[in-house]
Amino acid sequence: MKYLATLLFPFCLPSSSPAQTAPDREVSPGGAVNWMRTTSAGNLLVCTSEGLKGIDPAKGTVQWTVAALANAPESGFEEVKGTPFVALAPASGADQLLIVEPFEGRVLFNSREAGISNVTSKYFLYEANVIVVVGQQGPEPVMACVDMASGKMLWNKSSDFSKLTACVAAGPDEIILSTLFFAYKLNAHTGEELWKQSPDPKFAAMAGFMNTLDRGGANLNTGNDIYAVLVATPHAPGIVIMGAQKVNRKESTGTDGKTTVTVTYESFFNAFRASDGGYAWAEPVKLMQKVGAVIPMNEGLVIGGGDNTNANLMDYTSGVGRWGKNGRGINVSGGALQNAIPMGNRLLLVSGEKDGSAMVVETATGAEVWGRAVKLDGPVQKVLTLPDAIAIGSAEQVDVVDRNTGATLIAGPFKGGSGLMVTDGGALYLFNTKDGLLRTFSGGSARVLGSVPLKFEGKEQPRMLELLPKGALVSADQNMALLAADGSIAYQKYFPAPRESGLNRALLHASAVRAAYYTAAFGYTSAAFGSVSSSIQVQDTQSAVAKDVTGQLSAIYGDASKMGLSATKSFLAQASARFTATTSTQAVQYILSEVASKEFVLMAIVKVDGSVANTIMLGRNKTPQYAVDGATNSVYLLADGKVRAYR
Repeated sequence: MKYLATLLFPFCLPSSSPAQTAPDREVSPGGAVNWMRTTSAGNLLVCTSEGLKGIDPAKGTVQWTVAALANAPESGFEEVKGTPFVALAPASGADQLLIVEPFEGRVLFNSREAGISNVTSKYFLYEANVIVVVGQQGPEPVMACVDMASGKMLWNKSSDFSKLTACVAAGPDEIILSTLFFAYKLNAHTGEELWKQSPDPKFAAMAGFMNTLDRGGANLNTGNDIYAVLVATPHAPGIVIMGAQKVNRKESTGTDGKTTVTVTYESFFNAFRASDGGYAWAEPVKLMQKVGAVIPMNEGLVIGGGDNTNANLMDYTSGVGRWGKNGRGINVSGGALQNAIPMGNRLLLVSGEKDGSAMVVETATGAEVWGRAVKLDGPVQKVLTLPDAIAIGSAEQVDVVDRNTGATLIAGPFKGGSGLMVTDGGALYLFNTKDGLLRTFSGGSARVLGSVPLKFEGKEQPRMLELLPKGALVSADQNMALLAADGSIAYQKYFPAPRESGLNRALLHASAVRAAYYTAAFGYTSAAFGSVSSSIQVQDTQSAVAKDVTGQLSAIYGDASKMGLSATKSFLAQASARFTATTSTQAVQYILSEVASKEFVLMAIVKVDGSVANTIMLGRNKTPQYAVDGATNSVYLLADGKVRAYR
C-alpha cells in the first residue's frame, strides 16, 4: 500500500504542493540575517549585520542586541557545556571570544576588553559566581577571573598559572585549581592565595624548582603532556581529589633509520583537605594507565583506566583501593569502564566504547555477582532497572536480563537499539527489528503483541519507540507507525526523504538537544575524563527520579540554582518546563520530506493518527535557514528577512 500517495499528497502530480501553514507570528530582526540558532535552554538567536539578537517569538519582538557580534561567523558559535551560556568569536577575528548570557543578552566576558587573546579554556563556577579563563596577554600566558554577573574582570595572574589543568569552586568565596605541578586554593573575588600544595609529597621539598617549571609550563616541549581533573563531592565533604594524567612520548631510531614514537600513560591521584591544603591520604596512588571514568559514589570513588579494563573503588579517606587482590582493582569486560550504576549494595558496571558490556559487582568488594558479562553490539546507551530485571540497550541491540544472574530473559539480544526500549513505570515494551514485532515484558517474561510484522519503506529501520494513550508509536526519520494495544497496525505513513542531506542539520541539532535533556533527566552524573562518555541514559522505574524529572535540573547545568544572575529565575523556569516537555510524550513529530522534484517541506505529523498538523514550505533552497526547538518542537523559518514562528 502506498500510504503517502493515497492518504496525503498526490505525488503522481509534481505540480501539486501541500498547503502552507500560516505562521503563528513573524518577527523582523532588522539588518541582513546571516544565521539563526536555537539553544538547549530555549533561546532563539539570530545573527545579523546589526549584531547578535535574542528573539522572543511569542511576543514578536527583539529582546536584545549585542552589536559587537555583528556578522559573527556561525562556525564560531558554541553552547558552553554545562552552562546556559553561548560563546562566539566576532567577525573581527577568531582570537577574540565573547561569552553571552542569552536571556538578557549581557556579555559576561569579552576577551579583548580583558586584554586576553586566544582563550584556551574556561571554567564556570556557579557557586562562587565567577568565570575562570586561560589565554594570553601579549606573548605571555595568563589566567583571569571574571565576575559572572557583571562581566567585570576581578583579577588576573600569570607566571605560576601558565597552564591550568582543572578548576572547581570550594564554596561561595573560594576556588581550587591545579596547574602542571601544584594545586592552589584562591579567594575567588580577590585572587589571594590561601594555600599551595604539590600533589606529590616527594616533590614538596623541590617547590622552588617545580615552581620554575610551572611558570614556563605553557612553553615547555618535554614530550610529557599533563592533564588533570578535580573531584569535589558531597560524598566526601572537606576534601578535594586530584586525578592527573601524564603522557610520555619517546622517540627511538631503529637500525633501518626509521623513527618510532612510543606513547605511555601515567595516572596519579591524591587528596587535599580543602581547609588548609594538607594531604588527606598517607600517600598518592599511581597507576600506569590513562585517567578514564571518575565516578563519585556514596561508598567511594570509582575510577577506570582510559586505555585498559581496570576498575577500582577508592576509599575517600585513605585512597586505598577496595577491589581486587591487594586492592589493585578488577577487570571489567569488553573494554574501558564507561559508567557505574548503583543497585542497592551492588553496582552495574558498563564498559566498552565500540561494543558494550555490562556486569554486576558487590560495591564493598568488587566481587562479580553474575557468572558472565552481558555483551551487546555497539556501545551501551541506555539502562532501565526494573524490579525483577535490567534492560540494557546499545546502539544496535537490546537485552533484558535477570538482576541476580545476568541470564537473558528474552532468548538473546533483540536487534534495533536502545531507542526501541521504553517503560511506563510498570511493563517494559520492546520492538525487535529482526521480526518486526512488538513485545511487552513483565513478571519475568516477554509476550508478543500482534502477528503482522511492521516493515518500513525506503530501506529505513525503526529507531524510536514511544508509548501513547492509544498505542505504541514506532518511528524513524521518514516513517511512522502506530501499533494498537494488541500489536495490530493502526496506521503507517512514509514520507520520501530529501536527497539534500544538508537540509537535515536543524532536525539533527533538535534531536541531539532533546536526547541530552532526556539523558540528564534519567542520568547519573559522573566526572568523566578524556574520551570517556557519560551520556548513558539510566532510569530506575521505582525511583523518584522517574516521577519528578524537574528535580534533576542540576544534572544539566551543574548547580545552576546558585547562579548569581538576574536571569536565574527565567533560566530555571524555562529549564524546568523544557525538562517536563522533553520527557513527556509530545503530540507531533517533525519530518522533512521532498514533495516534488527539489521541492522541500517540513511537516508536523500528529502522532495519534498520522495526520498533517502543520506544513512549512522550505522551497527549493538546499540550505534553508530554519531552526527546530528540540524540547517544544517549535519551528523558526527565515524568509524575506523575517523570522516566522510555527508552534
